[in-house]
Amino acid sequence: MKKTLLTSAALLVVGTQIVTAGGDIAPVEPVVPVPVVTDDDTSDFYVGLGLVDNRIFSTDSTWFGVAPTMDEELSYVLLAGYNFNEYIGIEGRYSKSFSERDYADTTVWSIFLKPQYRFWETDPNKDGYDDGYFTVYGLLGFGSTKVEGTDGDKSNTSAWPSALGQDILNKTGFQWGLGVSYTLVDIDEGERKNTWSVFIDYTREASDASISSKLYHYLGTATDNNVYDKLTVDALTVGLIYTF
Repeated sequence: MKKTLLTSAALLVVGTQIVTAGGDIAPVEPVVPVPVVTDDDTSDFYVGLGLVDNRIFSTDSTWFGVAPTMDEELSYVLLAGYNFNEYIGIEGRYSKSFSERDYADTTVWSIFLKPQYRFWETDPNKDGYDDGYFTVYGLLGFGSTKVEGTDGDKSNTSAWPSALGQDILNKTGFQWGLGVSYTLVDIDEGERKNTWSVFIDYTREASDASISSKLYHYLGTATDNNVYDKLTVDALTVGLIYTF
């Protein structure tokens, strides 16, 4: 009984000291967890479309201008890809010309390995994040390039009439490209979800490829003395990509 009374008295003294010293005890701040931005719910699949400025030429070329052996046309491109991680992906493309043309009607399909590197202004795995990021990438692969003869808009005097309705070029081989994109970022409860990207790139579909028949440069009233038996096909593309 005596021990019980002594224990109760000791507890009463300690409790009284805690109550009277309340001003010396700092309040405990609640710990608020900081969300970490992750890629856990970011899909690896994407699709896109774009507008292509194609050049088809034998010896002379220029962007957005006129060169003696060149045809320049507009195409649409459809693409789909898969990112294995943020450094490497794979991408397929299909493009078809639709604009007024001089002598070429072009169809291209391609399969590319896509090495890439992203540039973040802040670390996305720490406090804060960017609203988007830039990516530089390369395209290395193969594909088919088909150029058929056409009279285009019938107003250009540099067409090759002998190629009308014929396959000028039909080649499957190595293709390459370089590009840059900007991706808008959507953050939902600490998880980064890529939604839309805009991109611009340059691709080379064929380089000095042998054509199926000799072509002569048409000058409107006569042909020149040069015979053209090779063509190069390249493209400048701008477009949009949506990541699921």
